[in-house]
This record gives sequence, structure tokens and C-alpha cells, in this order.
Amino acid sequence: MLKVNSIKKTYRDTNINALDGVSFSVEEGEIVGILGESGSGKSTLLRILRGIEEFDEGTICFDGLEIKPDSPKDDFLSLQKKTAIQLQRTFGLWPDSPVENVIRALVYCDRGEEVIPDNEGEYKEYRARAVEILKIVGLEKRADMWTQVLAGGEKQRLIVARQIARNPKLLLLDEPGTMTCPATRMDLINALKKANKETGITIIFASHNPQTHRDLTKRTLLLERGKIQADGNTDDILQKFLSKIEAPLDKKTVKGNTVLKMENVSKIYKMITLGKVFEMSETTVQFRRGEIVGIVGPSGAGKTIILRMLAGLELPDKGEVEVIYDNEWVRLGKLGRKSLRARTRIGMLHQEFDLPHWGKVLDLFAAQIGIKDPKMIEDALARAKATGIKEEVVDALHRVAELPEGEMEARLKDIGLNRETLHELFKSKDPEEAKEVSIAALRSMGLKQGILERHVYELSGGEKIRVALALAIIANPRVLILDEPFGDLDPITLRIVANSLKRIKELLRPAIILVSHQLDLVEEVSDRCILERNGRIIMDGNPSEVIKCFMEEEQDEL
Repeated sequence: MLKVNSIKKTYRDTNINALDGVSFSVEEGEIVGILGESGSGKSTLLRILRGIEEFDEGTICFDGLEIKPDSPKDDFLSLQKKTAIQLQRTFGLWPDSPVENVIRALVYCDRGEEVIPDNEGEYKEYRARAVEILKIVGLEKRADMWTQVLAGGEKQRLIVARQIARNPKLLLLDEPGTMTCPATRMDLINALKKANKETGITIIFASHNPQTHRDLTKRTLLLERGKIQADGNTDDILQKFLSKIEAPLDKKTVKGNTVLKMENVSKIYKMITLGKVFEMSETTVQFRRGEIVGIVGPSGAGKTIILRMLAGLELPDKGEVEVIYDNEWVRLGKLGRKSLRARTRIGMLHQEFDLPHWGKVLDLFAAQIGIKDPKMIEDALARAKATGIKEEVVDALHRVAELPEGEMEARLKDIGLNRETLHELFKSKDPEEAKEVSIAALRSMGLKQGILERHVYELSGGEKIRVALALAIIANPRVLILDEPFGDLDPITLRIVANSLKRIKELLRPAIILVSHQLDLVEEVSDRCILERNGRIIMDGNPSEVIKCFMEEEQDEL
């Protein structure tokens, strides 16, 4: 079905050779994996195969098409119609129900636009087809739920369902199954196998997760520095790849005083059609400086909601979340100057972080310093006072500014504001003045200062994650909250990040709260571990014991 011959791609702005003579072929109905370190060219290759990334040399022969760098635009459009792609860390979903998201994809195939049919009979027909597709990915019971309350793994399965709805001959997947617990990841693997068997769809996927390769394919390509170094049996390729991992640093104990606490907190999310979606009842938990606390639990257990309450981005229905600031406990649920200043010492990396595609890395650091530097916050409060804006409103807008890019845009639109309003209130640091502290943050992530001059679209997936983590520590936080940020890192880069977290703990001594489904990582770096299920803390103690309990529960689910 597919023959790739001597594909070359160089990013002109940086002279990075993303692909250097890549050649391989794929049979119809085959599932093929691509493995490699961050920056090896995996995502670039998938985008080229999709027809949405230009390349410099070579040919792609696919289902009767021959695509060259100078092929007519119509040929690239034909390639796009025959393929579908799930991009790394992209959640392009409508704020509808899962079934209506799939309906929109089905209608697009017929009409060329993603709309919901007005005619009742037509709607029922599309709905019936959509439900059958949701059955393939195991989401039929979530068909009418609001998409925004789905867990990360469920969103990924919904994206796969939308791609299946487009009836492609080739499905391209960039890091499928990230941000999911073992049981949920296996659900996605089974869904992909079922789609392959029932529809005959050919699948090429890039994944850093060795187990994903073992479970999904017998054939894997090893990509290194833009070249295919090996093509063969998955187990043999994995053994070759994993031999390069650096040794772990020792885990040192540097615990200090409690700096963040949740006392008797209750929180309920409800939907009219489904009733309770999430409930936390009278939960109390504390976090200390110099301590890494891992939080584990099944997908959809509410871990992200807890982290957002700890960061002050969600407010509890009852109880208090408090952080220490200037030797005083400050309530994050009370809007105003105190909570605004206190939250400047909380850094957070969101599960669905999305760096601005065209943004320059140095400008991102300058903007982050603008919303975290205490002096610049005082300047923002002074500007607000001069124009009659209350401190409580400034605090509320500051919390919006700390949301993931897409969610921030949606919140601003809901209240009739735009990004420029935030920029007028929270000014960026002068980029030249931001360089020194930015370079120090990048070094702690194993990145060189030259990355400051690059744009986000020029970064690999692993580089984006390490830049995002550097942004989260730019203001020397007392609390660092990490919501499943490392699910799509290759094992080699993951060890670099794990060692970086240990260094951050030792040097900056923040309370680090880490949610991750990568249990080996949690056990390696955590001083303490919490198991959460259905909004309740089941265990809180030794990481090995907690993870063992969770794994036993997951095995029962499988």
C-alpha cells in the first residue's frame, strides 16, 4: 500500500535535518510501529505521510498516488483524503458529546464540513453510525457525556473514533495511549486492533512506550537522527533502543515544612443527563517542601481536578486549600491580592499543555515571568487600580492566564474578553532581561540556551515538554504541580527528566506533586505516593507499596 523512498526534510531556519533519506514500505492492513528518541523525526515523518508537511527530496507512493516535493497541490489533497492522523498532544474536539463529535466527522466525509444535521431523520441515521464507531473504541456508554469531562485516555479514544469515521485507508498515530493508566491504555490498544481487523485499516504509529509496541505490533522501525537504523522484530528493536538509557541519580531526602494543604475539601461535578460525574468528600492532605509526592489512580479518577484545586484553578465546594506565603497561610479560594501573590509561588504543568505553535521560546519565558514575578504582579495591580479594576478581578484574570492555551481562549471568549486584555494587564518581561534566568531553567532540563531562539514548531515533542517544565520552574516555585506531562517521552529522555526532577528537589526544594501513569517513574522519583480512586484517597504512604496495590487493582480490571 505504501512505499517511502529516500525522504529528506531540513528545517531551514535552524538547519536541522529532521529526516535524512528515510525509506520503507508497508503492506495493506499492516500495523507498523516507529520508535526513536525525542527529536529523531518521528512526528515529522507522520506529518509528511499525511500530506500536511513539506519535504525536500524523495517520493511517497500510496494507493496509486506518487507524491514528490513539487507535486501539484491536488495530489497532496488526495493524500489527505485517503489518510487520517492523531497528532501528539492534540485534543481537537468539539465541546459537544462524544457521539456528536463522531457525527460531525461522518458529515464531513459527505459534505466537507463538520456540522450536526438539522433534519431529525438524518440525525438519527448519522447517530446510529456514530454509536457503532464508538463501540469499536469502547465509548458507547459515554456517548452523551460532555466531552470536557472525559479522562485523557477517553479523549484519545474519541479522537481515534473521529479518525475512523473519516474512513481512511491509512491511520497515522503520534503517541497513542499517553496519559492513560495501564487498563485504559490496553482499552485503546484493543480498540485499534479491533478497528484494524474489522475495517482493514492500515496503521502506522509512533510511540515511546515499549509496551505499546509489544502489544500493538510485531514490526517496529528504529529512527535515529532522521535515519532508519533498523527495521524488524519489535522485541529486537526495543532491546537495541533501551540499551542507551543513562543511570538514575540517587533519591535524596530533603523534606521540609508543610507548604500546601487541603482540609476537609468536598467537590461535586454533575451533569443533568448523567448525574454525578465526580465527587470528593471531606478530603484532607498535606504537602511538604523538598518532597516529591506521586499520585496514581485509574483514568477518570479525578486526579486532574485535585491538582487544579491545589493550584487554585478550581475552587472546592466546601473546605479550604491553603498555601504558605510570607509565613502566613493563604486561602486560595478567597480572591484578592493575598491569593494572587501566593499563587505566584505555585508552578503547574498541565496535562493538556499546548505551547503557542508560532511562539518564540524566549518570548514564552518573558511572558511567564510576567505572570509569576512578584514585582510585575504589583505593577499589574497598580495598572488595574488606576483604571478602576478590583483586586479580585485581577486575581480571577490571573487564574485564567494560567490555564492551558485552548481553555484560556474559551474562558476569555465566555466573558467577552481576549488575549490582548491579559497582555495589557500582565506585561511580559523584556526578553533580553529574561535571558539569564531562562538559561538557568533550561539547563536544569538538560537543554542548551540556543533553544531560546527557536520557535515552538521547530521543537520535538520531548523538547516541548522540557521547555514547558522549565517554564513551570522559572519563578523558583515553592510548589510544583505536574499533571501527566511525561506520557509521550521516550525512555531515554524520560530518565533525563527524572534525574532533572531529583536535582530540582535538591536545589530548589519545592513540594513536587506528580500525577503520572508511568508507574516506574513515580516509584523512582517519589518520596511518598497517594492512590486515588473515585475522588477518594485510598492509600498514602510508601511508593512501592502504593503502586503494588494499584497494579493489583489494574490487573483485576484487565
